[in-house]
Amino acid sequence: MKQIHFAALVCLSFFPVFASAQAPTAPNLLSDEGLARQEAHAYLFDEFSKDKESTYRGEGENRNLVELVLSNETLQLSGDVSIELPAGSQRVASLFKYIILRGENLNHLGGIEVAPYSGGGTVERSTQEPKLYRFKLPAMPVPSEDLPPIRIRTRCVDGKTATVTQIAFNSQGKLPVKFDDIPYRTLGADRPRVPVNVRVDLQHELSIAGHVDLERQKFFRYYAAPGTSDPSFERWASERNFSPGRQIFKLDPALVVGYGPGEKLKEDPNNKGAADLTFFDRHDSSSPKTIPEFEATDYAMCLNDYPEFMSVEHIGRGTPLIEHFGDAANLAAAHIADQRRDGGRTAKWWEVKNESTIKAEWDYHYQKDRDSWALLAEFHNDVAKAVHAKTPSVNVGGPTSAWMQLHVNQFGLYRDQARFMDLTRDHLDFYSHHFYEDKGSLGAWERRDKGYSGYLLGRLEATLDMLRAHMEETDNVKPILITECGSLQAGRGAADYWLRLRSFSAFLHKLMSRPHQIDLSVPFVFTNMHWNPNSGNVAFVPTEGASARGPLADFEPTPVANFFELWRDFDGRRLPVETSGLAPVGLNATAVYQGNRLQLALTNMTSRQLSVDLSDIAGDTLNASSIQQRRLRYNNGQVIYEDAISLPNSKAIPVDAEETTVVTFSFDKMIQPAKKLHREFAYAAGTAVTADQSRAFQIDIDDASKIDSAKLVIGIHRNSGLEEAVAGTFNGQSFESHPEWAHEFDQLMAPLEISISKDWLQKNNQVEIQPQLGLTITSVHLIHDSTE
Repeated sequence: MKQIHFAALVCLSFFPVFASAQAPTAPNLLSDEGLARQEAHAYLFDEFSKDKESTYRGEGENRNLVELVLSNETLQLSGDVSIELPAGSQRVASLFKYIILRGENLNHLGGIEVAPYSGGGTVERSTQEPKLYRFKLPAMPVPSEDLPPIRIRTRCVDGKTATVTQIAFNSQGKLPVKFDDIPYRTLGADRPRVPVNVRVDLQHELSIAGHVDLERQKFFRYYAAPGTSDPSFERWASERNFSPGRQIFKLDPALVVGYGPGEKLKEDPNNKGAADLTFFDRHDSSSPKTIPEFEATDYAMCLNDYPEFMSVEHIGRGTPLIEHFGDAANLAAAHIADQRRDGGRTAKWWEVKNESTIKAEWDYHYQKDRDSWALLAEFHNDVAKAVHAKTPSVNVGGPTSAWMQLHVNQFGLYRDQARFMDLTRDHLDFYSHHFYEDKGSLGAWERRDKGYSGYLLGRLEATLDMLRAHMEETDNVKPILITECGSLQAGRGAADYWLRLRSFSAFLHKLMSRPHQIDLSVPFVFTNMHWNPNSGNVAFVPTEGASARGPLADFEPTPVANFFELWRDFDGRRLPVETSGLAPVGLNATAVYQGNRLQLALTNMTSRQLSVDLSDIAGDTLNASSIQQRRLRYNNGQVIYEDAISLPNSKAIPVDAEETTVVTFSFDKMIQPAKKLHREFAYAAGTAVTADQSRAFQIDIDDASKIDSAKLVIGIHRNSGLEEAVAGTFNGQSFESHPEWAHEFDQLMAPLEISISKDWLQKNNQVEIQPQLGLTITSVHLIHDSTE
């Protein structure tokens, strides 16, 4: 193997995956992890970067380091390659997102291993071109002077060469020159707990647009297809009532290159650009064998990396050429049909192209002279028609969106999404999207006035409401699948794990509150990864010296395993819940019951610690024989899981900052709701409407006389938060909303909820909203409840 060194480095002991640091003496002090990261940050800017070419963005305290060049040395590569990064790179690498190689013929390089930090696996690439190869840094441990050097290992295609002229770290412009200490403090510990009241109604079941059961199978998933892990991992997940949810099938690597011996898919010699589909007459496409509990599990798969012989050269992870859309569709249909024919089962949902809303996945977004979204819709329609013709029972959808910042370009990105839905309405069965909290968004509430644009403080709800409103307006109501959600944070420190864990639970909780809209949601959480065994998204990593493909007995748990434990038995039929004392974007509450058991999930997305009073349970004539709390939280630099805390009463239940907790009441009698509360939704036409002038909306409902209560929900976006109240009239009656939390945001996108008297309701309800400079009304709808 060719060894290329920039400097001589000594390989020392590998830092442990997750170390329990000694707690700081006071809550306002940094954890030991925070101190280590602060030292690495100082080392980066005071020493490591001094003699290196760098690119910055912004000014003053808002100045961010975008890219740092590690080497401008020209390297000629062939065969097996090993490139050692300069001394100290391992200490600062966790502050960046990517390593970038620049040069010539870099598309000749194969998969990249970042040794020893990717554990023998390869890391994900986001770009591979002749002159640019960009790949993600793996989950790095907490920085230390003793970390072993970073070595990039790869192999050139046989007989080919590549030239590297530059190597750089890249942060995507998200590495501030001022150290961010929020993730390494115990948020809220220096202030009194905020009292919050939560009231559960035991007299009524809650029906959300006809959905009473929690429908656990929609939401409690992990990232895999059945049979893709050792059976011992599948049994472990099944015992915790989680099931496989989604995976990607990469056509070129799986069929053209192949993962083992045997015939490979080839181009049709008589039809250039098309696959030789007779391959499937001889190929066994059966899904892997799974445990009996998962044999009937519905799951999603996503097609990607269409073969190079039918695709745009080098860019876009297998973006088919326009003239070969039909050939790509026929290949997709042949694979899915062959999987069903050979193995008797296939996925229920198939996505056409992974994250096709971004340039790296759909090459035509680079081409200004092309209508890339119209082409994307055309390709999805072609694949859907071909798949439905061969396997009618399969659902086909997309665009499997990444980066759902739909306000971008004055809601131009939203209009692209809306047009995609319009253009595919006759062929697609569902629409799918991905939501990720960005790196460094721990303490989102603390960041709300500093440009926080994540999803867990209202943006998720406002986005889903806007998509649903457009579906209703165009008579194109289809299910939504969230086939990835979680956090983009890499790393394996406690704060890294905590950002992922709080994001997994918060997304799960918010999405399971929408059973009428969401048919499947899958957090980006794995039991294990044989291709990237030390990933921070896995519940188990192999013990020292063990195979990454071994059974569960050869692995040890990470803090991610506690996500499965926290939610393992949360299930039942829904009950109405009311909360007071906290901003509605800051607290989610869901109550379910089974027999004599009541469970309540609480997610606190503020940076304050809460004291929750659950003593006012409506109609509680039952005696609670026990009250237990299950907690997963971050305190004094550690991720802490507590499985069964017995509580003496329900008057002051602690919930820490960004914590999700599950409280279980066991009664000595069965819970027997006598009535049902029906919650329905009525949408106005009009989405992403600028409020530069008075705007009118109409909401139609069937029978106002049967409604007991109602809330008007106005989705809003404004770059500087609300500087004045959102005011207007509902059937001539005045209303206004100006909650304190809404004017504290620098980038506000969230729903405002306004109680509407049932006496105001009519069959055709007229809503008028007064103008406000800079305000966009993302959607308007009415939530109305009635009982029977």
